Amino acid sequence: MEKVMETLPVSELRSHQAEVISRLQKAPILLTQRGRGAGVLVHPDQWNEIVELLLDYEDITLAQERMLEAREHPEVLEPLSELRKSLQEEGIL
Repeated sequence: MEKVMETLPVSELRSHQAEVISRLQKAPILLTQRGRGAGVLVHPDQWNEIVELLLDYEDITLAQERMLEAREHPEVLEPLSELRKSLQEEGIL
């Protein structure tokens, strides 16, 4: 079951900044203005985790696309020895 994100009026953020920021250690907070979502406050550590997960997801998606491409067009495959040689020439390895 998903947790419901804590909701907080922007006016409360203004008057209780320190307390609200300390609560970010536990979970993000949805800020509302006039009863509608206005933004989300997230602790920097959690934000960094989210960004890393998204980057990992992009890498996985790209790898899956390349794998499908190689299955459909095996001629694009390069022997590992040739790949290693070209990476060494480029200074990557």
